[in-house]
Amino acid sequence: MVKKIVLLAACCVFWLGPAAAEEKIRVAVADDQRTITLRSAAGLVIDGRPGGSKKTITASRFRSRPVRVRSTSAFLEMNGRGYRGLIEIRHRENGLLLAVNELDIEEYLRGVVASEIPHAWELEALKAQAVASRSYALYQKRTSGSRPYHIVATVEGQVYDGRRGERRTADRAVQETAGEVLTYGGEVIPAFYHSSCGGQTESAFELWGLDVPYLQGVDCECQRISQYGVWERRFSPAQIAASLGKIGYRLDNLSDATIAGITPAGRVKQVVLRYPGGTLSVPAEKFRSAVGTTSIPSVFFDLELSGGEIVISGRGMGHGVGLCQWGAEEMALRGQDYRSILEHYYPGTRLEKRRTTGHEKQTEKKAAE
Repeated sequence: MVKKIVLLAACCVFWLGPAAAEEKIRVAVADDQRTITLRSAAGLVIDGRPGGSKKTITASRFRSRPVRVRSTSAFLEMNGRGYRGLIEIRHRENGLLLAVNELDIEEYLRGVVASEIPHAWELEALKAQAVASRSYALYQKRTSGSRPYHIVATVEGQVYDGRRGERRTADRAVQETAGEVLTYGGEVIPAFYHSSCGGQTESAFELWGLDVPYLQGVDCECQRISQYGVWERRFSPAQIAASLGKIGYRLDNLSDATIAGITPAGRVKQVVLRYPGGTLSVPAEKFRSAVGTTSIPSVFFDLELSGGEIVISGRGMGHGVGLCQWGAEEMALRGQDYRSILEHYYPGTRLEKRRTTGHEKQTEKKAAE
């Protein structure tokens, strides 16, 4: 799930097609590597020259200038995983290697959509995901600054599994929404999304201080079908203390745990922990991150100390901002199309299809309705 915050935005134009200028994106797919092995049975091209079928690059013998490697076929294998486009290897300041996959954004999305949402879901839900992921990726590209990549291939950006993540239904969703992005005031938006909101999405202002009209909380029917409708987790005080200790919070002999502050949507703002040495207040999202986002699916919870255990009972999964994937599936099952889904979760935005062919630019705008 995406959660990185950037407060700048810029518009973009692109089009998918063999005769068109392509919109490229650079994805950090492997970092802090000591060795990177690249393969292609069809043959490698390294910095524009033939390079055999296999190339192993080690950090200890790497030159300072980046190395760009592509295959003479459609796919290149890096450390056992297939990628479209090319791989650029860079030497990091810490002496290790960074691998960046540079490819057309529509091809990138083929490895994202089914990695972020179940590919067996309704096509209209997949199409909503494709537009959200495209918008988020292009927003990150325009705000990436001087770093050598635009976005990472993990939950810190968007989960991208390369060729391994591609599925036919996701490919169709990407193709049928090709070039479509969400905009507000003519600028591509950071289209945040998450798994399951628990019945009410969250305002981005409450979570990140990002006050924009299209990322406000909205009602959602995901609870009808979500696998994360209701959940409960139990932890020993020692587990909580150890988890918080790893991020710098020190407490011994935890004696009580409560919550302080609730967002308008119902999510916890602060977790208050009491111990003989005093009281510790921890932001709920930081608390969740420390304990583990899979262990505590969301901050939409109640908390109590009972029977020597800290019992956390809640609903939903993820940060709760923007598109709720389970809610999108529920809307699609009720016959809503992807335009209606996007309009619901990003109110006030426009769905635009932007094309760039040579020096001619055309913009086909469609209201998200």
